[in-house]
Amino acid sequence: MDTSYDAIVIGGGSAGLSFARHAAGLGAKVALIERGKLGGTCVNRGCVPKKMLWTVADALWRAGGLTRSGLLGPTPQVDMERLCAARADKLQSIRDSYRGKLSEAGVTVIEDEAAMSAPGEVTVQGEKLHAPRIVLATGGHPIRPKMEGAELAETSDDVLEWTALPGSMVVIGGGYIGCEMAAIHAALGARVTLVTDTDRVLTEFSENAAKVGQRNMQAQGIRIIAGCAPAALRAVEDGLELALDSDTTIRAEKVVAATGRAPNLGVLGALQERVKLSDKGVIEIDECFETSLPGLHAVGDCADRLPLTPVAVADGETLARQLFGEHRDPVALRDVATTAFVLPPVGEVGQPAQGTIFEEEESTPLAAGVRADGPQDYWGLGGSEAAVTSVSLVGEGAQEAVAWAGQMLLHRPDRARMLRALGVHPTLSEAPMG
Repeated sequence: MDTSYDAIVIGGGSAGLSFARHAAGLGAKVALIERGKLGGTCVNRGCVPKKMLWTVADALWRAGGLTRSGLLGPTPQVDMERLCAARADKLQSIRDSYRGKLSEAGVTVIEDEAAMSAPGEVTVQGEKLHAPRIVLATGGHPIRPKMEGAELAETSDDVLEWTALPGSMVVIGGGYIGCEMAAIHAALGARVTLVTDTDRVLTEFSENAAKVGQRNMQAQGIRIIAGCAPAALRAVEDGLELALDSDTTIRAEKVVAATGRAPNLGVLGALQERVKLSDKGVIEIDECFETSLPGLHAVGDCADRLPLTPVAVADGETLARQLFGEHRDPVALRDVATTAFVLPPVGEVGQPAQGTIFEEEESTPLAAGVRADGPQDYWGLGGSEAAVTSVSLVGEGAQEAVAWAGQMLLHRPDRARMLRALGVHPTLSEAPMG
């Protein structure tokens, strides 16, 4: 094994893969160390399997609304065996593709545990590897709530490997991960209760968009209990029992904790004391992704950026260019679009702020005329007369439209010019222009 490199990246998820490929493409000698499966959280336990499951749930949700209105026959059932096989095949094909691209780029891939033994030094497979630049791309892991019996709860990692669907489940946590798990499994046929200690769900999104998303979840049949921190979780004969307080309990086959994530920092060993963390508990970095330990950089979910795959990929490439090519500034987080894959999706880009001009409208889509559940649509524009700086959407296709909105906002369009663009009739897109 070679022991000297220009850069060593620890972690083969979205950020680490992006850094390694681009750094090698710029002529650097790079080693990538991954203790698990290539692709990290996004490919193996996150975005990709979630989106595949959501695709099935979305189809069932649409069909179910038409069935309940009497326009379609019985809602089809999910063949979980085939779905799991399709999921496994897709994930393996992605991992194989990554492996091939790393090989073509000349990246040395080492599949084993790594440990930093000193600045610029990584120990793996009994060898000490050296590089002037070490890049942490170790990602994060789900954390469980602090309550009695929390170890009985499952996490999003577990959910996305289920091979059978529960008849009932409780989700603890009202962020986008918890809401996605709730919406998807409600559409797949489970009786779902969501419990959150916040006053509403989807707190990552602006209030009015989130409230429409919450009402759509409730219309889907999801019971939402807000402002409540569960006290204990116990095993009972027919599943699990979640105690909300001394008098109130909920029973379900499965309880899922979606109560946040924490960075994977074990690789730092004794050096962890020299690496400063932000108030959010992730690694603090500067504009060049460098930590408080010189020569140590961090990208992806372990760093103090947005924990989103597109950000991780962009930051990995940006760091590679900063170190081995022409300088590039990190992408501005205010321009990053994001979506909660509930039903219908909630999408947003920009940061709606108090005191800015904000135009919005909630409407009933034409599809409600033939569906029994009648989800609501929503759009909102934030900014000033001189520039629109945020777009919020709730509706079918919001996950695609919000990305295009993000590209539009880079040019800071003014409201008057936006009025010149006409939407497609009859869709949500025409509403802001009417």
